[in-house]
Amino acid sequence: MTKVPHVEWVDIVDEQDRVIGVAERARVRQENLRHRASYILVLDEGERILVQRRTPSKDFCPGMLDACAGGVVTTGEAMALSARRELAEELGIRDVPLQDYGTFYAEGEASGSRYRVWGGLFSCHYQGPLQLQAEEVSEVHWMSLGEIADRADEFTPDSLLAIATWQTRRLPSGQK
Repeated sequence: MTKVPHVEWVDIVDEQDRVIGVAERARVRQENLRHRASYILVLDEGERILVQRRTPSKDFCPGMLDACAGGVVTTGEAMALSARRELAEELGIRDVPLQDYGTFYAEGEASGSRYRVWGGLFSCHYQGPLQLQAEEVSEVHWMSLGEIADRADEFTPDSLLAIATWQTRRLPSGQK
C-alpha cells in the first residue's frame, strides 16, 4: 500500500489580507503567492528570545536562524490557532498564554527564497522542556536582542521584521 502524500492547502490573500483563493503550499512557495503565517516570539524571564536554526530541508530560508516559531497558516485556520499548533509542532510548547500583537506585512527575498506574507504576531514566556521537530529545527539558543542584532545577516528577514514590529507594539517594561 502506497502512502498518499499530505497536501497542505493555504489561503491566498490580497494586499489588504482578504482571501482571494486557495492553493497548495508547494504552489504558494513556487509562485511566491501572498499568504498568511504565524510568528511567535518565545521569551524567557530575562526577555531573551528562543532562536531556532532552520534545517537544510526547509522550503524557506534553509539553514538560517529564525527568531520566531511559527509557519504557514492553513486554509480557514485562525492566526492564534496556527500559532498554538506551530508552537506545539516545532518546540513541544503547549498551553501557554499568548500575547497578540496584531498583523504585519513582509515582502522580500533571502537566500534565494522570495516571500509575500501577512504575519500574525504573538509572544509567550516559556522556560520549560522542549521537543524539537527534527524535520524543521536543528538546534535552539537563547539570545538577547543585542546578540540577534549583531548576527542579523544570519537571520530570516521576516523574523527580524517580526522582532522590530514586536518592539514597537509591546507595552513599556513593567506594564501588563
